[in-house]
Amino acid sequence: MQTLGHASLVMPIPLPLQRFIAVTSSIRKRVRSLTNAQASPHNRITREQGDALCRQLNSSFLSGQYDFEVHAAFSASEPYVEKVIEKTRCSDAQVIVSMSPVDSTLSCGMLCSYLASAFSGQELSKVKVLSRFWSDEQLHFVILDHLLQNSRFSKTSGEEKRMLLLLLHGTLVTDKTGNTPKFRTGLEETMIFADRLRNMIVAHPANPYRSVRTVYLNHNVGGEWTKPSFEEICIDLQKEQAESVDIFACGYFADGNETIHRASELEAAVPVSSVYTIPCLNNSQLFTSFLASKVICVVEQIHCLSNEGGG
Repeated sequence: MQTLGHASLVMPIPLPLQRFIAVTSSIRKRVRSLTNAQASPHNRITREQGDALCRQLNSSFLSGQYDFEVHAAFSASEPYVEKVIEKTRCSDAQVIVSMSPVDSTLSCGMLCSYLASAFSGQELSKVKVLSRFWSDEQLHFVILDHLLQNSRFSKTSGEEKRMLLLLLHGTLVTDKTGNTPKFRTGLEETMIFADRLRNMIVAHPANPYRSVRTVYLNHNVGGEWTKPSFEEICIDLQKEQAESVDIFACGYFADGNETIHRASELEAAVPVSSVYTIPCLNNSQLFTSFLASKVICVVEQIHCLSNEGGG
């Protein structure tokens, strides 16, 4: 309900439908828990990412100048991001990392709107929201390295027909009337991000896959969503000859309910010999180092601005 409440601020989702989706989703998760004990690891992984980032920041060259605290905060479960921002409001600097590769009104847009309404101009000079990861070439290489390090194949390991599915969070393309949505959906950014990653993988000399395809995980609420959807790919693969399929949710920084069950769903729908899930960036040291470098950069910017302003 918390997630749908946020979404309904920018796209029309009637309250009865919000309640129906929330209840059916909860029932589905409950039924799944009876046969599959694997619950969403998303919040745990995010906390672990925060702990790893904190350790790296406090061992960086800025550690003698700052005491870094890293708090995991969430939009759909406690501790809520707004409460954590308020709790740390008196810090010398606040760096808010939007843990979504693609920017939209529903991700960093809501963060920025909250900050604009709750903070004064003077306070905002000490706050920075890290976003635009979709266009960050350094992150693209981090994702590529993570994929190649965690793939079960190498370029020379056998001749079977291997396919890689790149999973990204889907987004609304047109609303129920066929018009462009009136809020920032992140559609263009998602497409650019997906194309760049796919092209980098295909062109890499160590790429072990014969086919690399982009797939979107959609919610199908409010209009037409990105294609091909995961369900559409399952239907397509029933007609194809892939022997081994790897799944990599490159559009997510941490595994959760949206990613962890896709291999079993694909195996149930498609007669392939094997399906393997490459984990999201999760607790990757490469990713931690990338985030630390970004945080350090903006902390130095805030420090310089503070000195220029006489703070």
